[in-house]
Amino acid sequence: MVVTAGAFVADPAKSVPDPVAYDDTTELGLSSETDELMAENATLPRTQVFYSQLQYVVGYNGIGSFVTSLSDGRTERQFGYPLVAYVETFDHQNPDTTSDGLFTATGAGGWTPAEEAHYVVDSDARTPAGEAVIPFRSREAAESFAADHDGSAVGWESVRNRSFDVDSAATVRSLAPDRWQAADDRIARAERTADRPVSVVVGEDAPTIDAAVEVAPSNTTVVVPEGVYRETVTVNESVTIAGDGARITGDGNGSVVTVRAADVAIRGLRIDGVGNRTRDPEAARASRDEEIEPWDANIQSGYGHGDAGIRAIAAPGLVVDDVVIETNASGLLLREGSHAVVRDLRVDGSETWRNGFMGITGMESRVTVTDSRFEGGRDGIYLHRADGSIIRNSTFTDNRYGVHLMYTGDALVADNTARNELFAGITVMTRPSGNAIVGNDVRNSSAGIQSSGTRTYIAYNTLVDNELGFSTSARRSLYERNVVVDNEFGARATTVVPSSRVVANDFVGNDDHAAAGAGALRVWADGDRGNYWEGANVGPRPSGERAYRPTSPVDAALHREASAVTVRESPAAALLDQLRGTVPGARSGSIIDPIPASEPYDPERIDAVTGSDAEREGPIHADWRAELGSLTDEQDTTHENTTDQSMTNRNSARAVGDYR
Repeated sequence: MVVTAGAFVADPAKSVPDPVAYDDTTELGLSSETDELMAENATLPRTQVFYSQLQYVVGYNGIGSFVTSLSDGRTERQFGYPLVAYVETFDHQNPDTTSDGLFTATGAGGWTPAEEAHYVVDSDARTPAGEAVIPFRSREAAESFAADHDGSAVGWESVRNRSFDVDSAATVRSLAPDRWQAADDRIARAERTADRPVSVVVGEDAPTIDAAVEVAPSNTTVVVPEGVYRETVTVNESVTIAGDGARITGDGNGSVVTVRAADVAIRGLRIDGVGNRTRDPEAARASRDEEIEPWDANIQSGYGHGDAGIRAIAAPGLVVDDVVIETNASGLLLREGSHAVVRDLRVDGSETWRNGFMGITGMESRVTVTDSRFEGGRDGIYLHRADGSIIRNSTFTDNRYGVHLMYTGDALVADNTARNELFAGITVMTRPSGNAIVGNDVRNSSAGIQSSGTRTYIAYNTLVDNELGFSTSARRSLYERNVVVDNEFGARATTVVPSSRVVANDFVGNDDHAAAGAGALRVWADGDRGNYWEGANVGPRPSGERAYRPTSPVDAALHREASAVTVRESPAAALLDQLRGTVPGARSGSIIDPIPASEPYDPERIDAVTGSDAEREGPIHADWRAELGSLTDEQDTTHENTTDQSMTNRNSARAVGDYR
């Protein structure tokens, strides 16, 4: 006998599991970065849920995240029924709000079954995600907090039936075109900054570039005529250095140009003679003394204190335009808030990546890069805590990683080209939030796109001839309209608890269209849309009447082996299909698309990369901005504004489309 109680289904013959330590759950909801930022002054109520067909306990950051999952139509199919949910209650933890209105409590709360708890809603308490729902074990504690904070105390059924503005990857999708426009605006401002009257001409008014920069008045231009200048330069004023066929050659020790002022512009220069140092031992010791997190200390001392063609320290508003740098260390190194606009930069690094370093290294410095090229060296662009960065229309060749983001969220990586990348064309690590990776073309690399984090939008990319097209490492993310052709593996499902949507992608000519690691059943479809899998609709049944399982030995072979069709239609295979999705053991480590598309979503892009003229045509970039702009009302999303602040504010937009 099965007893139904509210939103939960439980078998009374089995004991209800006790709550576990939250660190032992598989976490969904806000990113760990947000959790860390909240750790010292705010508290996020948490939920842990035991699902009937999932061996892992799922932890939700925020009550709204769990409530939304109950009605999303996908969680139950993948995880089974929620047998029991516990919410964190704060009766004896001095619940209050910070000066910024964030909910706070002392110490961890206790765990109470969700249906037994009492909740405060519509109060003045907030979380970084927006509306806060605060659970309490006793009705009296809930009413007391509600009275102090202008809220109401309600039961589980009231909370269960509420609608929450849960930020999602659809929000990021809606903001992606605006981030492109933000890059245009930043570049226009940079052009105005760099356009200054001439005050000093090197060789006429000063003997060296360094001397010219030293005497030039602020907000003027130093002109560097054609020639080779063997020197290093330090810039301490807001000036423009404008070269005309000029080359600065360092002595092979240290950085060639060091910028320590705001709003400096460097244009039209060629730079070489950079030192080979990529780590400063003294900086490493200082980082340890300052008790920076061990990981950050290692990265900041190792990546942020080496040599570079151009090194900027606490120099916001830097403009680098039409510059070529030859280096075995970093090309451009940005530190301590040196927010920069980079256009038409070329960095030629070492032939062997282990002997080189980064084309651009951005440490706690937002960068906007367009129309640039990075060849050789370790990473084309490496960014660390550089939220809001934009990398577009650039080319990466023969690096370790083309674009490598760490602790960097709310970024746009769009319309770039990557070739022959040793590890990946684009990789995002350490679980940031809100990144958009769209319109890129990655080929002949170990992986096309590997992105961790949460609320990531990965779409309209062209991934061809890689070992792996993309991995679904990001949580609560959206993967759509990617063309995945002739890879060894088209895609790999890697998260233990799937929470992302994979829909409307085209898988063609891959050795294996998809693979999955351990975890629950992954349902790769959304509403009435699935993905296009070459071979999925081969067989006597009408198109769309049978699900496709790219991880099934039989279905996976349909586009390679004609004989697989016979096996697919056999009674034994039909029985196995019935078992999958009903027996927990048959669900593990598998992917199903219940409604595979009969035709590709992007046939023109497929033809472009598979036709005889594919090599001649070069990179293929989808017109994603036009397509996102023409979404139907049912699929569209809305947002409040398009300023730089809206890009970094995770609550500035609300998704109202299919991917809520």
